[in-house]
Amino acid sequence: MRFPSLMRKMTIFPKLLLTFLVAIVPLFFVSLQMNRMGADSVRQEILASMESRIHYHMGSLEAEMERLIRLHKQYIVDDDVTKLSMISPILPYYDVMLMEKRVQNKLLVMKNSSLYIAEAKAYIPLIGKTLLSTNYELAMTEEEVRELQQLNRSQVSPVVYWKGKLLLNSINPDPSYSDKSPAYILQSEMDQPRLKSFLSQIVNGDREGSLLFNEEQEWVLRSGAEEPVQAIARQFVKQQPQELKSGQGKIEIHNRNYYVAFERSQLLNMDLVLYMPEEQVLGPLDKYRTWFWILSGISLAVVVAFSYWIFRLIHFPLRKMVRAFRKVENGDLSLTIVHRNYDEFQYLYGQFNVMVGKLKHSIQEVYESRIMAQQSELKQLQSQINPHFLYNTYFMVHRMAEAHDVDNVTKATKYLGEYFQYITRNSSDEATVEEEWNHTLAYLEIQQMRSHNRIEARVSELPEVKPDGVRIPRLILQPLVENAYQHGLKSKVSGGIVALTAKRLQDGALALSVEDNGDELSDECLSDLRYRLESKREDQTEKTGLLNVHRRLSLRFGEDCGLSVSRSAFGGLKVEMVVPADRGERKEE
Repeated sequence: MRFPSLMRKMTIFPKLLLTFLVAIVPLFFVSLQMNRMGADSVRQEILASMESRIHYHMGSLEAEMERLIRLHKQYIVDDDVTKLSMISPILPYYDVMLMEKRVQNKLLVMKNSSLYIAEAKAYIPLIGKTLLSTNYELAMTEEEVRELQQLNRSQVSPVVYWKGKLLLNSINPDPSYSDKSPAYILQSEMDQPRLKSFLSQIVNGDREGSLLFNEEQEWVLRSGAEEPVQAIARQFVKQQPQELKSGQGKIEIHNRNYYVAFERSQLLNMDLVLYMPEEQVLGPLDKYRTWFWILSGISLAVVVAFSYWIFRLIHFPLRKMVRAFRKVENGDLSLTIVHRNYDEFQYLYGQFNVMVGKLKHSIQEVYESRIMAQQSELKQLQSQINPHFLYNTYFMVHRMAEAHDVDNVTKATKYLGEYFQYITRNSSDEATVEEEWNHTLAYLEIQQMRSHNRIEARVSELPEVKPDGVRIPRLILQPLVENAYQHGLKSKVSGGIVALTAKRLQDGALALSVEDNGDELSDECLSDLRYRLESKREDQTEKTGLLNVHRRLSLRFGEDCGLSVSRSAFGGLKVEMVVPADRGERKEE
């Protein structure tokens, strides 16, 4: 459930990008898997080829060595060799020479019959010579003979390593079954350069290498110059189980991987090894892999670029339209948006312009009707004057006249004249703060004369205001003072206090407040009054007193302006209004 919620919160561009990625990523992983499968297939083919080459060359070497072993067995029972080793002292010298020559010819045939024989020899102690294929040399020493006998007894392989030479020996009698001195020794010396050439035929490149070695005799023939690799390859083969005739694996040397294939010869007791670096096996595939990643990067860049291009085609016109809607929301109904391309957005822009035009016309009609209704309501609210205040004041003046209190009659009539002059002036619905303040002071003076000093009036200084500054609705401050006298202080026989205060706030606004020390305001009544003031209902029937003033302030400065009520510092009610410093004109204007 979190993913759909996240999708709903995304903007268009991430959604487009995510959509393309969802479509491409599976193809990307399929291609990657195909590449890996191709690499595995090539790797298996290469390893199979290595094993095939190893098996073929090991088979040819075994066949050749087996043929040479059969020749040795034939020469062991040869008549000339037998006579020279048994009865040569009693034979005529000429016959002995002929036999020696025939033996040398046979040795020459053996030598020439194989590429891997450097020299063929026959040591016959009875004639005191070692016959070669084309020559002869002195007889072997007894120590050398004993060494060769010991090698034949101890080594499993028919090929022995002696004095840096690889020899195929046939000793009669066989030292494994008899301790007698040999009658003769047939010996074929392996041609090591030819064997190395044989190893070089196995490899297919400069980076490949091959080994032929006998771990028991600790000799090795190699093709290739990477001796550390050869040493590790020998160690790898040595660690394999002896019953394993062939195998393959991978070794790592200096952070480079090598593939190794080997085969063991039970006949020769030798191991033939072929190794090659992994990059030679997978080198071409690495190029394909590199190009695959390049293609993947290009594809990703194309996806991002294509998504951004579509994003521009969709988002920029939408953003332009959203900005236009915000301007309309802020009251700008004079704008017109234009789309240069002939697509769906041109139609949307055209319909938007038509809508704004109709909305502007409708708002103009509603606005004019509302202004007229508000002005009518203001006139009605201003006309609501308390009749009790009028006749009670007239009775007060009448009593003063009967008492011949000329000074107070003069003051009272002066204040009454100013009072009625202000409330009956219909030339304007608004007044300056100073005019409203002076009217309220006149009302306070009249009330002071009526209360016979049972109520004390405390008035602060009015902060300096500009003559052309903020204008407020008429008759909004005096009703607050009137409310304090009629409701807050009506039960006060003496000691009543009414305070009229004006102060400038930090933001330049002017705070006007009226406080009293009445005893009848409970917390429930205060909460109820606050609720009635904060109520947004339009069907309120009471249009006098605090609600009257609150409604007029809201009509003048907006719904966020009006009266606020709280507990006075004197214990009664505190009513406060704030005249904004930057709202000199009607909010509708």
